[in-house]
Amino acid sequence: MDDQIFSDGIGTITVIGATVRLDFVALSPTEREPNGQPKAVFKQRIVMGVDGFLRSAGKVQEAVQALSKMGAVQQGPGINPGVNAVTSIMSGKAEEPLTEVAPMRNGTQETPAVQKGGAMKPPFP
Repeated sequence: MDDQIFSDGIGTITVIGATVRLDFVALSPTEREPNGQPKAVFKQRIVMGVDGFLRSAGKVQEAVQALSKMGAVQQGPGINPGVNAVTSIMSGKAEEPLTEVAPMRNGTQETPAVQKGGAMKPPFP
């Protein structure tokens, strides 16, 4: 099956109206951040409705719980921040308030999007 896309994580999640956009990123082998770390570059966007996104988020939570039971991940302050963010969001105990973000597309400003700061950052430095 050739319909696979590799990703190092989700760079941003943007909600505009009833549509959720997931921007997947990969670490660049050639581009670097100012601190020397590989730069996360956009690779693919998945667009879905809010209902589909919420069902998908439930599946992610199931996978996190399974990994936790297997001992593959540890949860706690400062440990696996991505896992803690998913757990916080799914339990309704988000640690950060939602922030309105107005992304730019083709030089025009769209309706403000809602993003969860810590959960939308790539899962790497």
